[in-house]
Amino acid sequence: MKILHVIDSLNIGGAENLLVNYLLYTKKNSEIHNDLCILYDSKTFLYHKLLDRNINIFDLNLKNKYDLRVIFKLIKLINKNKYDIVHVHLFPAQYFCAIASLFTKKVEYVFTEHSSFNRRRKYKVFKLFDNLSYLMYKKIICVSEMAKNDLVKWIPSLSNKALVIYNGIPIEKIVERQKIYDILLVGSLRSNVKGVDILLKSLKLIEDKITKVAIAGDGILKDDLIKLRNALKLDDKVDFLGNRRDIDILLEQTKIFVLPSRWEGLPISLLEAMSKAKPIIASNVGGIPELIRDGESGILVEPENELELANAIEKLLNDTEYAEYLGKNAYKDAINRFSIEVYINNLTTLYKSLIK
Repeated sequence: MKILHVIDSLNIGGAENLLVNYLLYTKKNSEIHNDLCILYDSKTFLYHKLLDRNINIFDLNLKNKYDLRVIFKLIKLINKNKYDIVHVHLFPAQYFCAIASLFTKKVEYVFTEHSSFNRRRKYKVFKLFDNLSYLMYKKIICVSEMAKNDLVKWIPSLSNKALVIYNGIPIEKIVERQKIYDILLVGSLRSNVKGVDILLKSLKLIEDKITKVAIAGDGILKDDLIKLRNALKLDDKVDFLGNRRDIDILLEQTKIFVLPSRWEGLPISLLEAMSKAKPIIASNVGGIPELIRDGESGILVEPENELELANAIEKLLNDTEYAEYLGKNAYKDAINRFSIEVYINNLTTLYKSLIK
């Protein structure tokens, strides 16, 4: 099978991490030949990770997000290499590939819905455009049941096309390290989705109970969040680390992982924390309740409830036995349900069914 994966860029994010892990772990799979196409130049460490392993990357190097010339480039690329399947991730790649599909023959198109929410659903005018674009895809992979339900609610005709394949994460040996941080949050700071501001406000309520907190990630809101941290007089307790390649090590140096998101699909950062047996506190939104069993493999809190979040953090810092119990259960779930091997098997089965 020849598969072309198309994604906007390799900037740091959950969808990008998932795709990179998939490509790396299927490199030696004789059944599947994977290529990658990125629309916008993004020479991040994820990009170089793939280059180092000789993954074939077509960089269309667009400067404008809505440059329609990309459609012609995609058509030429797909027809020239005679792919069996084009697997598309994120917007606007979704729209561009939907149009390109009209001019490519004997190719099946698949799209992954990575979130239970997008801003287009606030405007009815986009319902027509979304309807037309989804029509071009043979299957819509949703990363959680919540993502599927929200998509079908938006466009009911997709109920027969949509299916759930949970994200996967490599499970590696856990190294015991000295705990430097009480709390770690990993997430993009390109929007307010991850609720970093909520975490900062909750920390102010229990500032005498914490010593050091780390926030890993970058984006346009970083400066505003640093200003909020300073205004709350938490500058000596909260470190903004930027994008990091060593998330696995940071997790091993952390007591608790926190993700107070406003909405989610199925966050890769939570899977990474589970794979390191971390006790987790996360918002009860999107696909998170499908990952975390409240009180068994983590603690779920209501979104934007700073007091509830603060109380949960304080509880786990005080009760190390309970925190360890949650972490061990999360690790078991990561192995049994959310490993990269399980994800690859599910995706390969889908690909084969489409080619038949």
